[in-house]
Amino acid sequence: MKKSVYSIVLMDDVVEAVDALAYRLNTSRSNLINQILAEKVALITPEMQMKNVFDQVEKLLDGYSHFQIQPQAADCMMSIRSVLRYKYNPTIRYAITLDRSNNKRIGELKIISRTQSDVLQRYLSHFFELWSMYESQVQLPGWKIDQGGKWTRELIRQDEGRHDGEAVANAIADYIKAIDKGIKIYFEYNDNLSYLNNELSNHYGQYINSSIIRV
Repeated sequence: MKKSVYSIVLMDDVVEAVDALAYRLNTSRSNLINQILAEKVALITPEMQMKNVFDQVEKLLDGYSHFQIQPQAADCMMSIRSVLRYKYNPTIRYAITLDRSNNKRIGELKIISRTQSDVLQRYLSHFFELWSMYESQVQLPGWKIDQGGKWTRELIRQDEGRHDGEAVANAIADYIKAIDKGIKIYFEYNDNLSYLNNELSNHYGQYINSSIIRV
C-alpha cells in the first residue's frame, strides 16, 4: 500500500496519549495512527496482515517447550529462541522478517548463534551445508552464511495455491519446527556421520512429504 504525507490537526492530549501507546507497542506515532484509522474503516493494512501471521505462528509453536517467543523488535519481525542439545546448553535464535509486499517472496528467516565456541560454529556450519544440500534436491532456497554466526534463507512461496495469512503461518511454523528438530538430530548423532546423514535425510524427507505449503 502506498503511503503519503497528510496534514491533519490533532489535540495535543490525543497526540500525547498516542505517543505513550506507540512507545509501549514499540512502534511509531504515524504507524499507530494509521492502524487505528484502518481498524475504524475496516481496512486491513500490511502491518495487520503481518501481525495475524505472527499471532498464528505463535499459536502453532505453543506447546513446544524448547521454543521461547521473544518480544517483537518491529511490526515486521518475530524472534524465537531455542536451546541446543550441546554442552552448556547454548541457544540459537530464529528471526523472521516478513515483506510488506504480497509477492512470492514472503520474507526472510535468519538463524543466529551468539556462541564464542569455534567448535560449535563449525558444527552449525556443517549442519547448514547438509540441510542446504537436501533443500537443493527439491529446488528450495538454501542457507547463506552471514558474518558473526548468522545464517540467512529466503522464504518463498513454492506453489500457486492458498496463500492467506493462516497458510503462510502454517508454512513458516512447520519449517521452523522441521529445521529445529534437524539441528537437534545433528547434535545427537554428529559423532557417527553415516548414521547422522541417514537420520537427517529421513527427517527432511518426512518434512517435505508432510508439508502442504513449502517455503
